[in-house]
Amino acid sequence: MTISLQELRDQIESGTRERLVMHNSKSDGSGSTVASQMVYIPKFRIPAGLWEGGAFPTRDLKLGGFLIDKYQCSQPDATALDRGGTSANSPGLVAAASQQGVVPWTDIDWNNAKTACENRVINGRACHLVTMKEWATMCFLIKLLRGDDIRGNNDWGKDYRDADSWENYGIMDPVKPGYSGHDISRVLTGSGPVTWAHNGMANGVFDIVGNVWEWVDFLIDCGRHQTKKAAQIKDTDGITVDDTAIVIDNVESPSLWPAGGGLILIKAEDVNTDEYVTYTSFIDNGDGTYTLTGCQRGQNGSAASAHNDNADIEQLTDYCVIPGGWTANIADGGLDNTNDPATFDIEKLVLGPGNNSPQVGDTLQCETEQLEITEVGGSMITATRGANGSSVATHAQGVGVACLSPQMGNSNPDATGDHAAYQSERFDTMRTEQELEAYALPFTASSGGSEEWNDRFYIRNYDVRAAMRGGYWYNGSSARFGFTLNLNHLPSYLDYDRGFRAALSL
Repeated sequence: MTISLQELRDQIESGTRERLVMHNSKSDGSGSTVASQMVYIPKFRIPAGLWEGGAFPTRDLKLGGFLIDKYQCSQPDATALDRGGTSANSPGLVAAASQQGVVPWTDIDWNNAKTACENRVINGRACHLVTMKEWATMCFLIKLLRGDDIRGNNDWGKDYRDADSWENYGIMDPVKPGYSGHDISRVLTGSGPVTWAHNGMANGVFDIVGNVWEWVDFLIDCGRHQTKKAAQIKDTDGITVDDTAIVIDNVESPSLWPAGGGLILIKAEDVNTDEYVTYTSFIDNGDGTYTLTGCQRGQNGSAASAHNDNADIEQLTDYCVIPGGWTANIADGGLDNTNDPATFDIEKLVLGPGNNSPQVGDTLQCETEQLEITEVGGSMITATRGANGSSVATHAQGVGVACLSPQMGNSNPDATGDHAAYQSERFDTMRTEQELEAYALPFTASSGGSEEWNDRFYIRNYDVRAAMRGGYWYNGSSARFGFTLNLNHLPSYLDYDRGFRAALSL
């Protein structure tokens, strides 16, 4: 049955529930009882073709069905004057809380933010750091419910679109007060006006836009993101080293498994070892089991091994998140710091959206060095060294190499260290692959962006980077709707403008 957008909005609003959840302040139950405020986001569909002039999404997006923190996380004993008694980046057993009007939990890295979320146990179930899909769900929901009307702390305590009037400000966080001539920077959790809630109502989720960047459970490595979907071997006798057909069950999201040309990892158990296996066909047996046929055993340097019934499996798919770019690994003996130009072989090539193959003229990022391709022959590339003022360096075999996005600027190309060259532009259009469409990742980007999305996208195309979304108090028009995405920082990075929030799948 087709319903109107207003009926859809009404259904979502009627199903949205604010929940006060009780949990212990420590994961082992040895602490005190804490009340955290979460919001239930009901299951709903975004109809195909709603945005981008009918081009996005390409299919109905099935979203929701989870609890998410109403406020940015704080320590369980945080107050309006103090962040709490736990060392910021050493949560140990301490569980993150979601409470209004307190100092947010910042100065914590990605891994420890995950730990603090998982330390919150509700009715025997651990919470988790918000996933990319959950965050994108909130942004799509904002777009559906409010259009462009969401507000947040992206301008020193208020929204840059609002008047400089006291009712538009949140309450100053005394741990991080204003600076550079501003009275306010960071504000207390949920202390802004109701326009800062995702639905513009008191029962909504606050601060999706601004205040502090929020860690999201999403990693890239040299522009490459790998998705994982679980399953188990279904064979009473297990499988032998020679089996080329593998029956599996307990398959997570079977509609997202590649029909052919897929890769799985069979996890080690007992004396068996991890094994990578490629398959040519993914067949639905109609009884809850699936068969992988044409299996090539012992791939990616692993050894073929026997595996038991119920052995755990992960289906692995690599995506390049660089608009118009690509990512690969150096396949041969690596690069020294003398040959210029250098000729080398690449492997594990993954094309980004809108890219067909490596091309002459592509600018590459290999660690902190940039190179420019002068010749391409199959997987063999010749490139000049030290492009754009970067320093020529030695690169080992297997190191990642990424093609910069031709749609985005190239900032600090001559810098070195963990925070060297990066790219940044605004969202134009969204990706539409079935597995990524609900993640709100950019397909194209430009300096002007599109009025539909327009938030800013930042990326460093070398090393492992962890995602942050939402922006902070100084982002202004770069953080208007919550979509803004920052892939600039290592998982170990921490600062006073980085926080997080938890969710619980239902």
